[in-house]
Amino acid sequence: MKTPSILTKLQKEYQSHAKARRETIGRGNEALGLSKRAIFALHRDSKKDAEALLQKAKELFQAEERLFKKHPELQYEGAYHAALEEYAEALIFQQFLEKGTVGEIDKRAMNASTYFAGLSDATGEIVRYALRQVTLGNVEALSPARETVEMIIEYFLSLDLTGYLRTKFDQAKKNLSRLEEMSYDISIRS
Repeated sequence: MKTPSILTKLQKEYQSHAKARRETIGRGNEALGLSKRAIFALHRDSKKDAEALLQKAKELFQAEERLFKKHPELQYEGAYHAALEEYAEALIFQQFLEKGTVGEIDKRAMNASTYFAGLSDATGEIVRYALRQVTLGNVEALSPARETVEMIIEYFLSLDLTGYLRTKFDQAKKNLSRLEEMSYDISIRS
């Protein structure tokens, strides 16, 4: 019996989707890795390296967005969202280092859940930054870090977060606690 033409058509659609999904996952993983490396570069005061890495990640997202025109369902792929969250985290941390505040970032990462997840994770990077600065003798860096994380926590308290974002928020609260402990330790030693 000959295979019905509808099955052949569906097979082609399925194979095209599967190939596009693998590409999305691959690019997502690569963009996530680039964003992680950008955060690491920012911690090493390598601003140019971080900017170059974030630019490469942005180009990967642009390639993804072109693919979404043909396969719109792939914009909900987990690897893509994980990469966007890491990208948001890197951009927020970069903004904190450059401007001492947090605000609007690349529009593709401005979806509330993506931004909030990145913001929560950025509190951990702010703690790492403050710890490094204190270790290097720049105790003054602790105060703006603590103020920023306190502001983020206060903001999140107004949202009544649930699910995944609640878990992220709980992690951010632990980060604030670490900053408070650092402040306490420094005040005792002074």
